Amino acid sequence: MAWIRWFFKELWWYLTYEHYGRRRLRPATWGLLFTLPLLAAFYLLALWLGQQAALPGERPAPTLPPLTKTAIFAAVTATAQAPTRTPAPRCPEDPRLWQLVPLEGTLRDPKTGQPIRLPKPPQRIEPACVYEGLARDLAHTLVPNPDVPAPSVEDKVLSVPWFWAPGMEAPTIRLAPERRSVFEIGYDAQGKRIDALYLPYTAIATGDPDFPVLVYVYEDRPQAAWTRNRQEGREEDLWVRIQLQGGEVRRSVAGVVYDAKARRWVRIAYKLPLPPRDIHAAPASSAEDLAKLFGLPLWRRSELLARFGLEEIFPETINPSTVKPIGTLIIRPEGSEARR
Repeated sequence: MAWIRWFFKELWWYLTYEHYGRRRLRPATWGLLFTLPLLAAFYLLALWLGQQAALPGERPAPTLPPLTKTAIFAAVTATAQAPTRTPAPRCPEDPRLWQLVPLEGTLRDPKTGQPIRLPKPPQRIEPACVYEGLARDLAHTLVPNPDVPAPSVEDKVLSVPWFWAPGMEAPTIRLAPERRSVFEIGYDAQGKRIDALYLPYTAIATGDPDFPVLVYVYEDRPQAAWTRNRQEGREEDLWVRIQLQGGEVRRSVAGVVYDAKARRWVRIAYKLPLPPRDIHAAPASSAEDLAKLFGLPLWRRSELLARFGLEEIFPETINPSTVKPIGTLIIRPEGSEARR
């Protein structure tokens, strides 16, 4: 321990000087004693400022509450704030993070401004970005291509309410998800290809965990006079003559269900007996009016194909005099009737 006493004695003699028999601190010692606390204070201040200026992405991310297991659709009660320097959040693909929002109370007659009362209000999906995925998968069912959506669960039959029109509920029907293998196009009386309109006018919960959401979609073909039907593996196309009575638009009600495992929308096929008014005549421009009224997307066939890089397989024009139809489909507002 003698060397420790020696060290401090020498340090004391170094920092002081003799003054009339007493040791006094040298001026340099006083400067050192004032400088060291200032340096420490500046260091602590710089460290604190550095922590405050850290990027938001470097901080621990907030956590979301666990999903409710007893409901197919669970409301999101907390959301994480997106960092300013990270990409925008992707659209949720888990249907438990969606909400089906009834349009009741938001519908008003555009001419009179009065509220519209419906027996059962239609529903739309929130967030609205879900419809972009629906548009993508619907486009891939319009023409033959390797990416036609196929259901992950085969031989599934669903029983669901039938909405042939927004708010109008009929008895329960049966349907099955399927991979699209039949492709159709419409032509007018002059032989010009019709650019069909697609309106996803209402969504419902099926109660089935494999296919939890069903969307009914209008496919409108204005001034339809012919339908051309092409099926994979069949050599020739089939033609059907169309007679519209009481309306200007051939409207068919297609259905798409969300495949929870594949995270894609899949077309459906109706099981017998067919639902009422799955094909019916409608007024001109009614799809446009409904899209504005409900605030829902409205797509054209050509737009969908172009947006997702698909090519039209049917010619733009035909010669109606060369067509040999297998029968005639008479379409009225209350439904359709086939004749040979």
